[in-house]
Amino acid sequence: MITQKLFQGILNFQKPGKADRTNRLQFILFIVILLIPLIPFVNDYWIDVGFLIGIYTLLGLSLNIVLGEVGLFDLGHAAFYGIGAYATGILFVKLHIPIIILLPISGIIAGGFAYLVMAPIIHLRGDYLCVATIGIGEIVRIVAINNPFGLTGGPNGVTGIGRPNLGIFTIHSPIQFYYYVWIIVILSVIGLLNLQRSRVGRAWNFIREDEIAAEATGIDVRSYKLIAFVLGAALAGIAGNIYASEMMTIAPENFNFMQSSIIFSIVLLGGMGSIPGNLIGAGVVVLFPEIFRQFASYKLLFFGAALVLMMIFRPGGTWPRKREGVGFGGLGISNLPADEDEFLKEVLRRNAALSIDPHSPHRQKTNRSKIVLETQSVTMQFGGLVAVNHLDFKVREGEITALIGPNGAGKTTLFNVITGIYRPTSGKVSFMGEDITGLKPHRVVSKGIARTFQNIRLFPYLTCIENVMSGPHCHAVSGIWPSIFRSSNQKKEEKEILEIASYRLNQAGLWEYRNDLARNLPYGKQRLLEIARALATNPKLLILDEPSSGLNDNESEELMNFLKSLIGEGLTLLLIEHDMNVVMGISDRITVMDMGSKIAEGLPKEIYSNPLVIEAYLGKEE
Repeated sequence: MITQKLFQGILNFQKPGKADRTNRLQFILFIVILLIPLIPFVNDYWIDVGFLIGIYTLLGLSLNIVLGEVGLFDLGHAAFYGIGAYATGILFVKLHIPIIILLPISGIIAGGFAYLVMAPIIHLRGDYLCVATIGIGEIVRIVAINNPFGLTGGPNGVTGIGRPNLGIFTIHSPIQFYYYVWIIVILSVIGLLNLQRSRVGRAWNFIREDEIAAEATGIDVRSYKLIAFVLGAALAGIAGNIYASEMMTIAPENFNFMQSSIIFSIVLLGGMGSIPGNLIGAGVVVLFPEIFRQFASYKLLFFGAALVLMMIFRPGGTWPRKREGVGFGGLGISNLPADEDEFLKEVLRRNAALSIDPHSPHRQKTNRSKIVLETQSVTMQFGGLVAVNHLDFKVREGEITALIGPNGAGKTTLFNVITGIYRPTSGKVSFMGEDITGLKPHRVVSKGIARTFQNIRLFPYLTCIENVMSGPHCHAVSGIWPSIFRSSNQKKEEKEILEIASYRLNQAGLWEYRNDLARNLPYGKQRLLEIARALATNPKLLILDEPSSGLNDNESEELMNFLKSLIGEGLTLLLIEHDMNVVMGISDRITVMDMGSKIAEGLPKEIYSNPLVIEAYLGKEE
């Protein structure tokens, strides 16, 4: 049953398209791999080489979760490979636990070890995390050499490891190990493909593109990074189990820094995030040393030169993962109409009451006397600089409130305090009567506050529809296992996420760009895309940081009409804006800040002629 569900994930094709053809190519590729041992001139030597390609494919897939999907540099990945192998060898030799039972156990132990060592350092970024993982890899190798409690055998390693026993027969011949490893590779590929097309895989990609923007759409960045490391380590541990049972002996030099570098090269050569690319990368790093064995001493030179050439001429890898133009079929969501425009019409029909009828009972009722957001004596200091100074501020339900002031007044800092990016030095932030002071950004979003940024923060190398699908993430619940096995609830949830994203994308006038990369949109449409993504979180309060920045007069007018229409849905808007035409044209109330303090508050006509406001903008003499 489990295998059947896994295969449904790869064989459940949508309408013909690029994603469909890629799936079919992958399927054909694996069929060819399974038929290779049946070719008459393929002897045991080449079958052993094929087995090693399978091992390195598993290792490449395991690192691809961390590096390709999340963008975290791990140069100590061989440590988890070694943990799985040593767990297998020690538990078999000391406790005589069958190897086949140790297959999942080795993965669990490697994953558990990854959680223990990565949890304290997962907040590190870039080079710092890379150096830390190198240290973890070296620590594991040195501990194995030092033979703690007589378990690891020191430099000689562990010998006498048994073979996998499936009950009917024992796997011992090269061809049996070949099929053993490749069947596990195929099952792993299907599970990882399903993950890529789920909210979990998308969350990893959002983090890779922009961590701050990911948190601002409701993604718990720290948790998803740890999940990636644990899952990648578990898969590497399974590869360690298979390697140990085939070799029947393991030693520390099998899991050194060189091994980590080779695994890293597999992902880069094949293409980050690309599953078939991993297979190509594994084939390259295994086959080339075998074919050019007489030049084995130049192996490091070859890998270095190959990586340099790849970065220059094909930075995406030999088989890069394609996103643009793949259509909804690339999202792996079943039961969709063949035509994407028909899908949108169906979504709009179901939302007609909300989007057309102003008297519909589905519309949210607003009470303009109700306080949605309130800051009480909020202060934010950076060393000796007071960016926000004892600010009292209120936003009423169903209104558009503008926060204005000269550059450096502290407006964006206040937004960052409200949305959880900064924890205030003192004071309190309340939303819908609940204290949200110091909550993490992803938790603030789940409460009903969405935001955009002064400098646009999209996920540039993801499509527009994928960008907006990040919005409903915080209201969905499907995790790792429902995503891997494509449970019925997970499929239903994925379709609902796509429906919300399609509705908001169309509402922002961007439906025709749904399958284009976000980075390819004109600046004004990128602004609208960021707003559509924020709306997809289903917020009660929408916070906009200079939404008209960079727009021409016509685009600003369209934006004003769009923002006014959102009030009809029952939303409350808070915006920072420098364009006074926009501020005076749509605002119900205006608050003015200068030098971190509130200097005025009231209706637009009151603010327009307020002498303190004029002085703040133009200076006292003017």
